[in-house]
Amino acid sequence: MKKPASTNPWDWMQPHDIARFGAIIGDPKEQERWCRAVMLGGLPYMWNKASVVRDMVYDKMALRAGDKVLVIGESLESCGFIDDIRGRIGPSGELRAIDITDEARDNYFSGKRGRGGQLATWQWTYTADVPDGAYDCAAVLQAVQHTDDWTETGQELLRIMKRGRNVVLAEITFGPEFTMLSKLDMHIEYLIEKVFSRIGFRVDQFPYYSPEDLEKAFAGLVDNPGTFLWKGIEVFWGTKP
Repeated sequence: MKKPASTNPWDWMQPHDIARFGAIIGDPKEQERWCRAVMLGGLPYMWNKASVVRDMVYDKMALRAGDKVLVIGESLESCGFIDDIRGRIGPSGELRAIDITDEARDNYFSGKRGRGGQLATWQWTYTADVPDGAYDCAAVLQAVQHTDDWTETGQELLRIMKRGRNVVLAEITFGPEFTMLSKLDMHIEYLIEKVFSRIGFRVDQFPYYSPEDLEKAFAGLVDNPGTFLWKGIEVFWGTKP
């Protein structure tokens, strides 16, 4: 009986490929190391190219000189968020930045799942000790997918904010649209399958909250909610009544 063809792209490396790159290229652990490395650095690269959307995010935050701002996210400094926000709130302002990059990666690679069942999600307790109305505004920049309950997290972010100010969530996503688009071209589908076959989880296992999910989570909690979508970037905002 003929052995079924492998569905893992790495198994299709030919002897002449291995001869060119060396035997180490056939080592699954080395493949894993490089596939994971391919993913790193993507956020600052992409947010730098999406500077127009980044500016729109700050506009939706409605930052003012002297504001006290809370930001939770990934790669906050390398994406430019820290310097940009400080430049807008000035020396009299205050920024508390909670970067969850390492926590998120550890949870992906360990297979941790939150209360809702999604990979690399967990209960956020970062602001449990913060008094009501302590911040002018709050933003989640490139960490939207990592809380395991947006109704709970949304209420908590609004609790620590002042009335009449805006909460903003922004994410470059791995949503259903990405999965659909990646299957429209054989080259792209192959590259995605090859990278994720060694990362440790499938691309369709990325946690994801759609704009509709966020609108539902914040329903009745914010005034004038809005969303914006562009090239895989999804932004949600609303004003605390």
